[in-house]
Amino acid sequence: MSKKNIILPLTLFFLLCSITILRGTHIVGGEITYKFVSKNGSSLKYHFTMKLYRDIYPKTQPMPTPFDDPGSIGIYIKNTNGSYSIYGNNGDRKPINVSLNGSSDQTLVAPKFPCLTPPTDIGVNEGIYEWDAILQESPTSYVICYQRCCRNNLATNVPYSGDIGSTYAVEITPEAQKLDNNSPTFRNFPPILLCAGEPLNFDHSASDAEGDQLVYKFCSPLAGGSRNNARPVAPNSAPPYKDVVFNRPDYTPEKPMGGDPTVKIDPNTGLIMGTPNVLGNFVVSVCVEEYRNGKLIGKISRDFQFNIVNCKRTVVTKVLADTTTITGAFKTYTVRGCENVVVNFQNNSYERSEINNFYWEFSIKKDTVRYTDWSPTVTFKDTGTYVGKLLLNPGTPCGDSALVKAVIGGKLESDFSIQYDTCVAGPIGFNGVVKSAFPLKDIIWDFGDGMKDSGRLSTIHRYELPGEKNVTLRLKDNVGCKRDTTLRFKWQPAPPILVVEPDNFIGCAPAKVFFNNRSKPLDSTYTIKWDFGDSTFGKEISPRHLYEKSDTYSVKLFIVSPLGCKKEASFRNWIKVKNSPKADFDFNPKIVTNLNPVMNFEDKSSLDVSSWRWYFGSKGYSTRQNPIFNFRDTGVQKVTFFVRNTEGCLDSMTKEINVEPRIIFRFPNAFTPNNDTKNDEFKGTGFLYGMKRYKLTVWNRWSEVIFQSENADDGWNGTKNNVGEQVPEGVYIYEVQYVTPQNETVLKRDFITLIR
Repeated sequence: MSKKNIILPLTLFFLLCSITILRGTHIVGGEITYKFVSKNGSSLKYHFTMKLYRDIYPKTQPMPTPFDDPGSIGIYIKNTNGSYSIYGNNGDRKPINVSLNGSSDQTLVAPKFPCLTPPTDIGVNEGIYEWDAILQESPTSYVICYQRCCRNNLATNVPYSGDIGSTYAVEITPEAQKLDNNSPTFRNFPPILLCAGEPLNFDHSASDAEGDQLVYKFCSPLAGGSRNNARPVAPNSAPPYKDVVFNRPDYTPEKPMGGDPTVKIDPNTGLIMGTPNVLGNFVVSVCVEEYRNGKLIGKISRDFQFNIVNCKRTVVTKVLADTTTITGAFKTYTVRGCENVVVNFQNNSYERSEINNFYWEFSIKKDTVRYTDWSPTVTFKDTGTYVGKLLLNPGTPCGDSALVKAVIGGKLESDFSIQYDTCVAGPIGFNGVVKSAFPLKDIIWDFGDGMKDSGRLSTIHRYELPGEKNVTLRLKDNVGCKRDTTLRFKWQPAPPILVVEPDNFIGCAPAKVFFNNRSKPLDSTYTIKWDFGDSTFGKEISPRHLYEKSDTYSVKLFIVSPLGCKKEASFRNWIKVKNSPKADFDFNPKIVTNLNPVMNFEDKSSLDVSSWRWYFGSKGYSTRQNPIFNFRDTGVQKVTFFVRNTEGCLDSMTKEINVEPRIIFRFPNAFTPNNDTKNDEFKGTGFLYGMKRYKLTVWNRWSEVIFQSENADDGWNGTKNNVGEQVPEGVYIYEVQYVTPQNETVLKRDFITLIR
């Protein structure tokens, strides 16, 4: 089950998002409304009510994820530049923690549908929060909001709904403040489930204490919160809020349940009407705009979920039949009595306890005969088709009916023979024999391998795979009588030709060869023997074999079918394996650094090597036998060496070389900042490549920080923070800290003398 809670208020927002996804239980709706209490000068006191709804799906699971207790409410005031600042209760700039009403966690009852049985494992709980707050009359709006993540993850009309939170908020406009306005309040919560294909006529209207004009429409839900911040607390929940994205174009805020025709809401009455015909869980939001004297003064919104489900009808006709056709709600059951004029009708209609009256009727030789037995036995006078009907609770709203056809035919008999050679993999002949009182309508051969033939009593078929075959001849006469005849036989001939891929092989030792046996017919029931020509043997259909030595090999294959059919083949000088070289190398010096990055490589491979190729990571390559390479980067470098011999065979070796990073970094013990361009700055010098997280700090004798920098290129010029007045001559303390390329932390503290 999936939810989306959202409101589109000009005067009302409310944000909620539940991050917990536990046994399919989430907040699926909610709204927030307010009531004006009193006015004292410019102080306005309001009473707020927030209602949240969570699903229980399935109801057989343990208790659902609890409502927040307390819930954190944020009150914001709109600034003149359009942004929002936290306001709180009477300007205290704090979130309001509101306890859950102890008696409010109630389960809403699913509606009852006449003549229908909806699922019973869907439930919704309601939680209520109430609090008072004082606001100072303002020329801008207040927004009261609550946020929670995450929504139900099975919403049909919202993608990835389990990762999206919800926002509920209410905006109190300057007009509403001046008028001591009360927001509208919804009269009813929508039904927690709807039956697909059944008309919906739900009153989603609201009442208004001042009798203002109310206008209704479907609107966009709001997102809010995240898995990383499931319960945003003020000021982290400030407006503006983002709309939930629908699976457009199939679903939109105005058409949240899709379908054709769509479910609509009457803008004047709030009546939701239509026939939902798409199964699923749909996030819906209804906005109510409040007008006084033609001017919009506020808006509330409710975010909820419509669960569209299949509902079972309580009274349904069902007859055990040979064929059943359903056109819309109209059913036709056809029962065949192909060798007997007496037919026993089996009545499987349900629910039996809801069926108070029923009867069967058949027209037999121009007479209409009625039967009141639950499963009657009817004797027909001759062959032919007889039309009747079954009626349950006739003349009542919870009734059902169906046509019943009885097709009375003659006796139908069949048989067939099979012609084939057990050891020859050729086509097989099938010849059928039929005895029928009526002309045949259908002749179908089912060869048991997914292939069929039709329209003739004699046919041939060629099998690809061996094994036991079940062949069925299916017949049907022109009155619908059927006859199936099945014969079993074994087809396990020897393959006519032994086909193996590849048809030749030339490679380097050690050589792994895959013998792909494409001979047909063949399967694991056959006896198979391979002679690989190197004094080793195999039994697999398509084996892999490793030739370790260079030589030329002949291969033999022997096959015997389960019925004793034999086939063999020899492949002379089929496999040719060449000598392979042996790659090896050494290098000097053994330790190389960024200060001395040049390395000499020496080929140590076997003597038959004729070409060389070196790869120094991704930084370069060489085709010399003994190259010299300059490593420009520090760290572990992979060197791969490929060699090829005169036979064209390859070998390779890879070694790792660690180019060690070294840092040389020194500080002077004195400096003279007199602007003569000589020793005017105090800073370190040396080889700094790869240095990280550098920090230099200088203190005077009173532990006051005189200079600080995180850039090794910045030096101290003898003034306070390099911009203030010159500091006096004397001895200062400095500390330098940095991390080497090998992630070692270096910390040094010493004295520096400033001389002017």
